[in-house]
Amino acid sequence: MTDSTPTAMPRRRFLRTAALAGAVAATGVSAGAGVATAAEEFEAWFADVGNYDGVADYRGQSEVRVGVGTAANGGAFGFGPAAVQVDPGTTLVWEWTGEGGLHNVAETEGAFESELTDEEGHTFEQAVETEGIHYYVCAPHEAMGMKAAVVVGDLGVGSAQTVAEEPIYGHWLDGVSNYEGTVDMTGREEVRVAVGTEGNGGMYAFDPPAMKVDSGTTVVWEWTGEGEHDVVDEALGYASPRYSEAGDTFSRRFEGEGISKYACSTLGDIGMKGAIVVGDPPAPNELPPMVERGVWGLLGLAVLSPLAAGEYLRRQRATGGRDVPAALR
Repeated sequence: MTDSTPTAMPRRRFLRTAALAGAVAATGVSAGAGVATAAEEFEAWFADVGNYDGVADYRGQSEVRVGVGTAANGGAFGFGPAAVQVDPGTTLVWEWTGEGGLHNVAETEGAFESELTDEEGHTFEQAVETEGIHYYVCAPHEAMGMKAAVVVGDLGVGSAQTVAEEPIYGHWLDGVSNYEGTVDMTGREEVRVAVGTEGNGGMYAFDPPAMKVDSGTTVVWEWTGEGEHDVVDEALGYASPRYSEAGDTFSRRFEGEGISKYACSTLGDIGMKGAIVVGDPPAPNELPPMVERGVWGLLGLAVLSPLAAGEYLRRQRATGGRDVPAALR
C-alpha cells in the first residue's frame, strides 16, 4: 500500500561512523589487519571524491542502481551514490547519464570491469556475492575523483555528513534516543526515512530522525514492518495512514523554508519523533500555526514561514485552488 510515492528508488538509510566488524574486503587489506587501518582506508579512498556524503544503505534490496556520470568533481564526473551498502547476492546496475564523456566501471582488484561508453541509458550489471568492500573507479577520470565503493554485508564503515551548525528544534528532539545530529541530504530530489527502526526502547524510531533537504525535495517514509505507526505533523497539517506492513510508503514534497516536526501519533511521547529542515530557515526555526486563510494572512504567513505558506498553497491547489487568491495560483 502506498500514498503518492515514486517507486523507482529503493530505501536509503545513512550509516553512522563505526568500527569495521567482520571480514574486510577485496582491497588488499587482510582480515588480520587492524580495524582502524581498514576504516581509515575507507575514508581515505573518498578524500578527493566531491559527492561522497556517507554510505547509502540499500540492504534488503535485491537490485540497486548507481548513476554513472552524475554531477560531481567539477562536472559530470561522479558515481551516484558514491558509496552503497548491500546484502551479499545483490545485483548492482550502473546506468550511464550520457554526460561527462566516456566512462567505465572498473573494480580496483579486477573483480569486474565494464566497457567505456558515453551512451545515455547504457547499463552494466554485476552481482556481489562475498562480504567485503569493492572499490571501483572510472579509469579515464579517476584522478578527478570519479571513485566509489560497494560495501557488501554488515560491515560498519563510512559516515553520514551532518550539517555544520545544528538547527534549533526547541525541545522537540529531547529524549529521541537515536538522534545524533542532522543528516545533510541536500542535493537530492528524493530522500527516504525508515519508520519503525530500533530506538526509544524498541522498534520505535524514525531513521534518520533529523535531516536537512533542499526546497522541492520529496521525502518518502518507508515502513519496516515492525509495528503499526503513522507520520503526523499537526502544524503543517499532513498525516499518513497507520501502516504496519514492510514496504508501505508515504511521501511528501516540501517547498519553501522551515522545519517540519513530525511524530508517530501514538508513540511520540516516548521519543518516536523526527524533523525535516527545508532550505535555510532563520533562527529560531519555529513555524507559526497555519490559521489565516485570507490574502493578507497568507502573505504574512509567507513572510514568517515560507515552508508553511508553500504547504498551504500546495494543499489548496490540490483541491482545485478554491481558497487560494487568484494572484497566487
